[in-house]
Amino acid sequence: MSESFPVVECSIETLDRTLYASREVGDLVDTGDYILSTALHYAFGFVRGKYINIGNRPSYLEETRDVYKRLYITPGKPESLGEYMDRILKVPFQGSKPKPLPHLGGHSTSQWNARTHQYAVKNWNAKDPNYPYKGKNLPQFGRERVLDQQNLLISFILPYEDDASSLALKIPKYIRLGKKRSKARVRTRVVEGVIEDGEFLSNHPFGIYDYEGVPMGDLISVRMRPVPLIVQGRYKGKFIRVPRNEKREDVILPYKLEFLKAKR
Repeated sequence: MSESFPVVECSIETLDRTLYASREVGDLVDTGDYILSTALHYAFGFVRGKYINIGNRPSYLEETRDVYKRLYITPGKPESLGEYMDRILKVPFQGSKPKPLPHLGGHSTSQWNARTHQYAVKNWNAKDPNYPYKGKNLPQFGRERVLDQQNLLISFILPYEDDASSLALKIPKYIRLGKKRSKARVRTRVVEGVIEDGEFLSNHPFGIYDYEGVPMGDLISVRMRPVPLIVQGRYKGKFIRVPRNEKREDVILPYKLEFLKAKR
């Protein structure tokens, strides 16, 4: 027997080029396809971090101790071009050949140069005993692969102790994301989900430390920093079904997800 479970659907539209380091390969800093729960807790205003983080050490467990049992924020998952056109641009999308439009979403790659802003920079010899950067890997140039403007990502807030409608009203319409505090727009709506029991195949990402269930198979994971994601997995137990429109399959998520549950 199913049980009603309202959830908050958050559509996140990138308005700037959005950078965060999912991986670093050579001189390339790469931004992944997902926005992690670690970022959305702060961006949505449910958690406040330290203004100055000495040592650059995250304090996720401490800073989320008052909210992780009340609600769960899923990572943001990229939506299709058709979904962006239907929901944001209000342009009907039929088949694989939409009406010609400027490029939407995706990634773009650019060069960066981190040389100091001085009129003249000394060209040090690495064997010089006074060389100030000995033993340090400090690249001075490279490439950035970032999320471009007009990407649409979908995230869900699962309220365990809070009311879904009141949570939706608390989320700001505009947020900042990534290392350069890029702007994004958030649109929210409450969707009537249901809790069911049995075998299920999850199809929306969640943190690898956020669920204690053991997968039975069909497991797909993605390595992200600082938290890897489960993108798909077959489990048995209670799960949440969130209906989408007639063109999209229902979202299936385990119940009960808790942020960094395995680390507490």
